[in-house]
Amino acid sequence: MRLLALCLALSLPSSLQAQSPRQAFWRSLLLPGWGQHYAGGSGLHFAAVEAGLWTGYLGLRGLEQVRQTHYRSYAAQHAGAHPAGKDSEYFDDLGFYQSRLQHDQYALYQQGPAAQLYPEGPGFSWEWDSEAARLQYRELRNASASAGRQALYTTGLVVANRVIAAVHAARLARKGRVSALPVELKVDPLRGRIALQRALW
Repeated sequence: MRLLALCLALSLPSSLQAQSPRQAFWRSLLLPGWGQHYAGGSGLHFAAVEAGLWTGYLGLRGLEQVRQTHYRSYAAQHAGAHPAGKDSEYFDDLGFYQSRLQHDQYALYQQGPAAQLYPEGPGFSWEWDSEAARLQYRELRNASASAGRQALYTTGLVVANRVIAAVHAARLARKGRVSALPVELKVDPLRGRIALQRALW
């Protein structure tokens, strides 16, 4: 009898089983559309938005890398720079100063003995072949940074889409519990009892 009760409970169609708004919320927060499917609705729109946003994110990151490679090779070609192993501050200075010597002179003027200077030698030296080339480099670097910022904004949209999907799934489950499921299933496998009773939601 107990086995029969358990089998009947598992074989009941999902339309007779109350769906938890909390479960729907967390499912769609984890994977947009999952909570809607769980609640008996369609979440294809949220899933499509999620997929589109991640595709955009990966595309923007790829564009950022392509542009980064471009401005680094441009600096090597037009300023004799050596980009390998350098930090972002070095690449910022490349865009603001015509040469390493000019950078060090400004640093000494503004900070005195406490100034942080680049070491002498070819590894940190640069000198732009023209002012126009330096300005072009800045545009290339800014374009790369812009793609990175847009990728970051895309992750914010991913979070927003998941929150909206989660709230929608919870409301869908709550409506289903109130309107489509006026009764709830009570199963006691240990005693072999199955009962339908009026829901108290």
